[in-house]
Amino acid sequence: MPTRWYPVEAADDSLLTTASLYLTRSVDVPHPAEETWAALTDDSGPAHWTKGVKRLTWTSPRPFGVGTTREVETAGGFVLRERFYRWDEGHRKTFTVVASTRNLFRHLVEDYVVESTPDGSRLTWQWAGELNHPWSYLKPVLKRLVLEPTARSHIDGLPAHMAAKR
Repeated sequence: MPTRWYPVEAADDSLLTTASLYLTRSVDVPHPAEETWAALTDDSGPAHWTKGVKRLTWTSPRPFGVGTTREVETAGGFVLRERFYRWDEGHRKTFTVVASTRNLFRHLVEDYVVESTPDGSRLTWQWAGELNHPWSYLKPVLKRLVLEPTARSHIDGLPAHMAAKR
């Protein structure tokens, strides 16, 4: 049986200031910014250290840039198709989800910024989304039980992952 894909309306940076669901986290990483960026863009990226990500597949060839695509399978068993609308190599990348195997999201944007610090680097992450009905009624529960724990493992788990690779 073929996979059914539901369209997700493309969004941009404006969603980061208007979304009803919004998360942000920062983490200091005791490694240079170049290494932090490399961890975010390796072949399976966050699937190595994020509890909510089962598999990540880049569907565009390297070198990556604006228009790059990938698919992410979540621990919940659904897949998201993402398209990057910003790619500032070594510093910032931002994508919008364009399709999902569950009709959960109306809009979804993720933004990653890597900056050098005196002790290594800092990753700042933003996630913004709007849910389709009837899921929007479950927003508080979904945020507390799924999104926030996944965000913690996604961002806070990066330094330990990088240390284990050394």
